[in-house]
Parts: sequence; structure tokens; C-alpha cells
Amino acid sequence: MSERKNFGYISNIKTISLVGVVLFHCMLFYADNPFFPESADFASPVVEFLCNIFDASLIASFVFCSGFLYAYSISYKKRTLTESIIERAKRLIIPYYLYGAFWVVPLYTFFNINTFGRPEGAGYLTGYKFMLLGCFADHLWFLWMLFWVSLIFILMKPLLQKKYLPAVFLMTVILSLIDQIFLADVSYFKISQIAPYLLCFFFGIVFYFFLDKIEQLPVWAMFLLSGLMLIGCLFYGKAAEIHFALGWLCKISSAFMTFFLFLALERIGVSKNFEKRKLWQYTAKHSMQIYLLNCPFMYLYFRLLYPIIGQNVFLCVLINFVLCMLSLYIAVWIQDTVKRLVKDRSNSHAES
Repeated sequence: MSERKNFGYISNIKTISLVGVVLFHCMLFYADNPFFPESADFASPVVEFLCNIFDASLIASFVFCSGFLYAYSISYKKRTLTESIIERAKRLIIPYYLYGAFWVVPLYTFFNINTFGRPEGAGYLTGYKFMLLGCFADHLWFLWMLFWVSLIFILMKPLLQKKYLPAVFLMTVILSLIDQIFLADVSYFKISQIAPYLLCFFFGIVFYFFLDKIEQLPVWAMFLLSGLMLIGCLFYGKAAEIHFALGWLCKISSAFMTFFLFLALERIGVSKNFEKRKLWQYTAKHSMQIYLLNCPFMYLYFRLLYPIIGQNVFLCVLINFVLCMLSLYIAVWIQDTVKRLVKDRSNSHAES
């Protein structure tokens, strides 16, 4: 495969996935979800249906793309084992503790926001204790999960470099089963959450290795495959209830769906229409910051909106999402401005 450094459709999938999580969180108040103790007095069947699709596809698609880009890095970025692990820790674990210590724990404690992993009414010390142990993470669970998944494939890099994909697949399945069967009740550092995403990451690697052949598919075939894979999204909830392996298949199917869809959209030139928009470019550039900052905005806006328009599900979710995105853009701008000022000040001191 000739060297390629930019995969527009991969970037678009990652951006949509992370922004979609914000909308997903705004909708969860109207779904019967044990991870969201704060909720409306009733559940909306339409919202639960859409949340089912989002739950199956968003994070699975992002992890799939991470595997795809990791395969690219194996081919064109020469890093040692130690360098790869350090790079992952810098991008995932350090942000977990920074955002956990200075954003999640202070705000959740101050506003007494109930969420999975944080004992009800917990004080600052208790909050920090559970955050440090990776129990109270809320949306930051994603960082620990992706770190463990990345670490496992970093350790399997020699096999991947030789393209021993059957051996890697077997090891991935075995590790997924171990996690699902023996570690499902481990609350620390989100080690219990990696099982289906190991497989999504693996297939992202596989798609990169066979990208030349995949890109030769006609556009109609990509749309057809995407439509067929949509079945995984639609039946994820019921499938996961029947057996966890069926839930895994639905998540993998959902990741395939978004890949073929966005590849087809790029092929016909549709994606170029929004990629040129400054708002989209800014969102794509800062999508991870948007994700890391997205909670607890939706909790606070829901508390404000629900007594007023809470019975109108669509309106409440829409306004919550719009307010969240506006707040996130402002928060990201403030964060970047502070970073720039600190950097300029350190540069001026160095010059003097």
C-alpha cells in the first residue's frame, strides 16, 4: 500500500462519534438506563430506540478507527514498545487524571450530580478516591478502556507486523472472553469494559491492511454493505440481552456500517461539502476536547429545562444539546486561550 497520511473519512467518523456522544448523553435522561441515575419521570420509546443505535455504534466506530490508524502507525511510524506505551499514556491516562481532578470531581461534587461510580452525596475526598481508582469516571471511562485496548495490541505488534492476523484474532477473542467472563465485575480502571472494543480495534486493523481491496468496491456496494450492517444497530439491545457475543457482533457490525457509509460519502464527494465549513473544521480539530468536557453540562441543563419543557421530549433534548455544544465551544476556546497565554509567557521568559 502506498503511504497515506490523511484519511478524511476516518477523521469524519471520529468527529461524528464524539459529538454524537454529546447528543446521546442528552437523550439518556429519557431512557431506562442504570448508568444515568438522574432521569425524567418517564421513558420515551423513540429515545430508547435511538439510544440503542447510538450505544451500538458511536464508541465502537471510534475504536474501530483507532485500530485502523494504529495499523497505519505500524507501517509508517517507527516507535519502540516503550515509546508506544508512553505515547498512549500521554494521550489517554494523563488526560483522564487531569480532567478528572480539575473538571469532573469538582463539578460533580459541587452540584451533587449522581452518576455511576460516584456514591450518592459523596464529598470531595471520596470523589477523588474513586476517580483515582478509575471507578468514578463517567464519560472518562472511555480513556481507560481505549488505553487497555491499545496496550494489548501494542504488545501484539510483532505479530501484526508479520500480518499473522489469524493468531492475533484468536488471542483477541480469548482476551475478550476472559474480560467478559472473569473481569466483568471489576470496577477499577474500567478493565471490565474492554471486551467488545478489542474486537472493534482488531477489525479496524484488518480493514487498514486490506484497504486497497476495500477501496476498489463500487460505491453502490459500500452503501449496500452499510445498509446491511445497520441491522446490528437496530437489534443491539435485544441481541445483547440474549447473549453477550451477539451484542459484540452488533457493535462490530455498527462499526463496519459507519466505515462503509463514510467511505462511500467521500467517494461521491458529499463529505467535501461539510469538510470545508469552518465550524466543522474547528469541531474536528477539537472533538476530543469536546468529548472530555461534555459532562456535566447536560446534567445541569436538564435540571434547568426539565421543570419547564420536560414533557416535550424532542424540544428538551434538542435545546439541551444546543446549549451543551455552545457551552463546549466556549469552554474549548477558553482552554485553548489559556494554553496559548501560558505558552507565550513561557517563551517570553525563555527568550529573556
